[in-house]
Amino acid sequence: VTDTARVSAIDFEAITIVVVALRDQHGDQISGSAPFARPGLFDIRLKPQPQWLFAFSDLNRDFAFQANEPYGWSNDGKAVDPANAPTDQLIIEIIAAADNLLPAPVGVINNPLIDNISDIVEIQIGMVSPLNDPIFSDEQAKKGVEQPYAFVEDGAAGIHFMDDYDPNRIPVLFVHGISDTPRRFKALIDSLDNSRYQAWVYSYPSGWRLSRLARSMYQLLNILHSTYPFSQLHIVAHSMGGLVSRGGLNYCEQDDVCDYLQSYTTISTPWDGVASAATGVEQIELVPDAVPVSAVPAWKYLGLDSDFVTTLFDKPLPAGVPHSLIFGYKQDGIFGSESSDGVIKLSSQLRLVAQEQASQVRGYDEDHISILSSESVITQVNEILKSNSQ
Repeated sequence: VTDTARVSAIDFEAITIVVVALRDQHGDQISGSAPFARPGLFDIRLKPQPQWLFAFSDLNRDFAFQANEPYGWSNDGKAVDPANAPTDQLIIEIIAAADNLLPAPVGVINNPLIDNISDIVEIQIGMVSPLNDPIFSDEQAKKGVEQPYAFVEDGAAGIHFMDDYDPNRIPVLFVHGISDTPRRFKALIDSLDNSRYQAWVYSYPSGWRLSRLARSMYQLLNILHSTYPFSQLHIVAHSMGGLVSRGGLNYCEQDDVCDYLQSYTTISTPWDGVASAATGVEQIELVPDAVPVSAVPAWKYLGLDSDFVTTLFDKPLPAGVPHSLIFGYKQDGIFGSESSDGVIKLSSQLRLVAQEQASQVRGYDEDHISILSSESVITQVNEILKSNSQ
């Protein structure tokens, strides 16, 4: 998506591009929509049927199209039919311009598209969901690996709030690992100073590709920041959640946004991948009693040589964001075995480039799960939040 409407009077970071998929040219039936921080490549997944693709510059950031906002159509205003595409990926250009000759879709004007994002793709954005909600159960986490689309249809996917949004409290976003659930953070969430912080959780189907999960986290934060213009946010991630969130922050760096981010804390993350993921032969389970993950898309992204893992640190973190790298090293008692936390090898947790880009590295004699309820770790995480909050 390109945008020809930029003028010096418009704040570069204040413009959002919204791509809308329509089932008819007039916009009476909206298939879905997706917001992007600025012009560039976009990806929108739709049913294999003819669609009209429309994009506009959301100058006032209300996720609704006004007639005075620059807009454009794909394919000269004609439908795009992905079912008859010559390749499995359509390359589409949409130019959002103030002097577009094609009429805008009447049905989209003043339509609150934020509702379409939530209702159509079933992604929760700011829904209040306590940790004891069934959508955070172990059964649901298992479904996120084995049946990721069913996980989404159940309303589990998205960024959930633990209570109503409070503009006077700083959000802390928790990102869980593969085959896991936000409930894993209960001890950490319970330890937060509720007078100063509010807990959010990124719940996702962990069987999906890591790149898609990373981009989704980034896009959801864009939507939330447009809806609730918070000035500060912290991220705390565990295990594969560190890879997902680091990938999301790469989009922040690429688009030069997310200036609200105050700190980034990762715990027991396999920065160098998981050795057995490359072959898919060993069915290592990153969470006890979780389902085997060797056959799901996320597994190949955990391989030592996967593009996602090898390029994860090609971009630095957004300027000024401190990364606290926390790792566990509790031995399993097997003589001669490689050091690990019982699940993730120490060599992967301590990938050199991850250490080099971290502001601090701290190790604890805990295993992959106990580290999240360790009093020392909880104290450390809360100190990180306190020292990096304004």
